[in-house]
Amino acid sequence: MIITVIFLILIAALLIKMRKTNIQEQKINKGEVSSYSNFSSVESGIYADLINFTNEIKIKTDDENLPSIKDLEKNDIPPFTKDITWEERGKIQWEKIEKEKSTYYIGLSENVTVSGNFAVIVNNRNYEDIKILFIRTHLHKEDVEFSLDENFPNWEEIIPYTGEDERRKFEGKGDM
Repeated sequence: MIITVIFLILIAALLIKMRKTNIQEQKINKGEVSSYSNFSSVESGIYADLINFTNEIKIKTDDENLPSIKDLEKNDIPPFTKDITWEERGKIQWEKIEKEKSTYYIGLSENVTVSGNFAVIVNNRNYEDIKILFIRTHLHKEDVEFSLDENFPNWEEIIPYTGEDERRKFEGKGDM
């Protein structure tokens, strides 16, 4: 009888161990930052707003002009709108810089302890080609001009954490 109980407990433990999933870590390369594990809740909110903004850009035709910061503020498009949320998120000052190949939306935080700085880079020849970069350090406008000229040294491309990543994590399948 005792042997049967011990045997059943061992079988149950073995089945539980076999059922346990391996937690997969999101793979982040040098020059990248995870929107899931590296951002504060404030930065995650700003990033979500920027994703929505970039989705709007992607549906524009390549011959349509990209919106100005003034237009974005006037149309209450977050994170460009200067409201109470904007104040709570570090009062990010946005600037649109147009160059031949790309248009840049640069957001400099007045308080990097609340939020870092963001850059949205839109390829002028293909609005589908958009990158969002991040850096958590105090910057001035002059630093931005240097960053543009030097291809954004020390800025990191934001890698989103997707529902597919979460599904894989819980199923214990594959690399992220």
